[in-house]
Amino acid sequence: MPARSRFANIVFISVSLSLAAVSGAATTAAVAAEADKAPQVANPVDDFNRAVVEAKKSLGDLSSKIEESSKQIEGLTSTEAARAQVAELQSLIADALGQVADNGKVMTLGQKVVDYARSKEALFDQDTKFSAEERQFLLKEWRRIETEAKRATDDLGSARREFTELLRQVQARSDYIEELQALNNAQQMLDVIKKLAGEVRAASGSMKSLIQSVTAPAPGI
Repeated sequence: MPARSRFANIVFISVSLSLAAVSGAATTAAVAAEADKAPQVANPVDDFNRAVVEAKKSLGDLSSKIEESSKQIEGLTSTEAARAQVAELQSLIADALGQVADNGKVMTLGQKVVDYARSKEALFDQDTKFSAEERQFLLKEWRRIETEAKRATDDLGSARREFTELLRQVQARSDYIEELQALNNAQQMLDVIKKLAGEVRAASGSMKSLIQSVTAPAPGI
């Protein structure tokens, strides 16, 4: 056989083998890809294990939430709950009234500033360690302080009297305020119950998953 013919045959065989190898690799890759796409067969034991873990966590969480909700409800339904909350408010009102009432601490504050300014004016009337110009300036400023203190004291007195009247009105409505506080507590209890209902429903989902995991598959599946 001529050399050229032998060379051509060798080239043909080599190309054929290369094509076959490429085709085989492509076929293998395609088969592997199809295998990856194929749905995985569920393992009932694995499903059961996951369902048990989830159920245990769900039941533990729910138990804690029920206990917490129970404590909240007990605290809010106590016969003394609303009364105690209003009593705290009344105590604060009584303290405030003592401070703003006639001859109380607030009433004397303004007068203290006025008296202090007057004492400084009297001092500078007789003080000789300052020059005439300095003494005149200082007296002018202390008289200004006294005048403004009087106005501020009058304004504070007006605010004090109005505030005192409002405090007494609130104090007189203590029974009605107590009932409003009881309603407020009841609304909080209602919110607790609504939230707990959602928590129980969430736990029910875990129980459904557990029941499904312990149900034997139908024959032939």
